[in-house]
Amino acid sequence: MLPPQRYGLRLLLALAGLGCLSALHAANIGISSSQALSFGKFVAASGSVTVSPSGTRIASGGVVLLQTGPGQAAQFVVSGNADVTYAVTLPADGTVSISNGGTSVSVNAFASSPAATGLLGGGGTQLLNVGARLDVTAGLPAGAYSGTFSVVVDYN
Repeated sequence: MLPPQRYGLRLLLALAGLGCLSALHAANIGISSSQALSFGKFVAASGSVTVSPSGTRIASGGVVLLQTGPGQAAQFVVSGNADVTYAVTLPADGTVSISNGGTSVSVNAFASSPAATGLLGGGGTQLLNVGARLDVTAGLPAGAYSGTFSVVVDYN
């Protein structure tokens, strides 16, 4: 039996509960980051900056997007057995923030493409794009904000 990996642990436990292990699911599912989520540069005011899974950036409220630093969706490579579906679990609202020193900003409304279920192709991989909404407050200090978030994938 392969040693459990971070993203394959739930699969192995679920199959053990059924009393069988299918050869189709013997390889762990994996996920690796290939591009970071970036909200780009903007002028802060009360509102938000949303980056869609396709990379489209939209401002709401008084936020003004700047042309330089356009932002981008996060991109992950999901790998495992070919022609198998997997479930995507994104962070819940209120669980992720980015910070610059002592200032934090909430990141919510995570969305992905594919959405809740992906399908690994014939080569056993698929790109997973993730976007989110940055909730901006008036008077947010200028600077580079950073943080992390987790995306979990499990075989269906």
